[in-house]
Amino acid sequence: MQVKDFREEKFGYAVIGTRGEVCLATQKAKDHLRAGAHLDENEYKPTVMTVNDPFRLEAPLIVMLEVTRQCNLTCGHCYISAGEPRENEMDTETIYRVLDELKKLKVFTIFITGGEPFLRSDIVDIINYAEKCNFTIQIVTNGTLLTDTVLSQIRNRESIGFGISYLGGLDSGFSDDEAFSLLKEKVKLLKKYNFNVSVWFCVTTLNLDKMYEVGEWCLQNGVWPAYQSVMSNGRCKEHPFLALDVSDVEPYVKGLSVYDDNEQTDVAIKEKAKDYKNVFDICYALEFSAAACKGGRTFAYICSNGDVYPCSNCAGEDLFLAGNLYDNTLSDMWKKSFQDIRAFTWNDFKGCETCELNASLGEHQFCKLRCAAISKALYDDPLYCGATDYAKAISKHRFAWVEKYKGD
Repeated sequence: MQVKDFREEKFGYAVIGTRGEVCLATQKAKDHLRAGAHLDENEYKPTVMTVNDPFRLEAPLIVMLEVTRQCNLTCGHCYISAGEPRENEMDTETIYRVLDELKKLKVFTIFITGGEPFLRSDIVDIINYAEKCNFTIQIVTNGTLLTDTVLSQIRNRESIGFGISYLGGLDSGFSDDEAFSLLKEKVKLLKKYNFNVSVWFCVTTLNLDKMYEVGEWCLQNGVWPAYQSVMSNGRCKEHPFLALDVSDVEPYVKGLSVYDDNEQTDVAIKEKAKDYKNVFDICYALEFSAAACKGGRTFAYICSNGDVYPCSNCAGEDLFLAGNLYDNTLSDMWKKSFQDIRAFTWNDFKGCETCELNASLGEHQFCKLRCAAISKALYDDPLYCGATDYAKAISKHRFAWVEKYKGD
């Protein structure tokens, strides 16, 4: 790893490389890091870690910065129920101030999201300011407002990636054919300006049969398709017909086979996707080690009105509000707030002891379904279980897949 930046933690250091990849290092890496040299991640990888109790890093690794909740679509799956802007949304200078604080805290990765970010007239200025702060940046967009005029004004594009949504099957007003045509058009436009692009495909009952086709086109055109099953929170609670059930597991797994069927796809696509996912992998590794959710520990979500939550799901369910940036700094909130979510671990979830997934877990595997926000949305209890029958069934496939390929 070629070191881009690092920050001190109780166990040593959190480090980000020039491609956006992240690793953890022991205190023995101190001189190496200060020299800004190439770092051998395996040489300095910590095996035992001293951490805060309750567990949190000194700052988030990832912050999702919602610059507006306004959106030109009202998709049925939207976790934040985007459409109308929030009251008292942050102006340009306030967002700059927030970005300055994130830089001072040495947050590594920010996701600029909405709503639809490109509805803001100052969005290019915000993106360029964030880039000057040396973040690794992902911009999450539905793509409808992307133009040559807008994209040509964004500077230093190598450190900026786009996650563009596939809009088919989301009850968004787009048919699958219209959504696929729009996706192709906007992906080609983004690649024209040399942005790193991934396609975010939220899988619902209405687009399940398009997974393979869209994924194959992506891989054949140098783009990584990222699939996520629709979750039963936000606006999806009003559109329950979008949610997958157990009968959808087989076609979902068949859709994912596009990765195996296109193994000869340009290796560079997989490498870029690996770097993009790496910071999440670190968050998940720490989540596993602490037996506790990453929200409020390695991750934070900032709403466009300055409200701060542990994660996007908590923001969508108005759960575990840490405070507001008009009243306090993120630094103070990170140290003193988030106490509710940090007070519990996976051992506090009531549905786990008798859960059928226990028998399916391999060594060093864990269930990702212990989400307080989804549990509240499903069962009106944040500490019951965040799983539907479908989620449990697809998790069994994930566990088996990891066991099969863990040596690769």
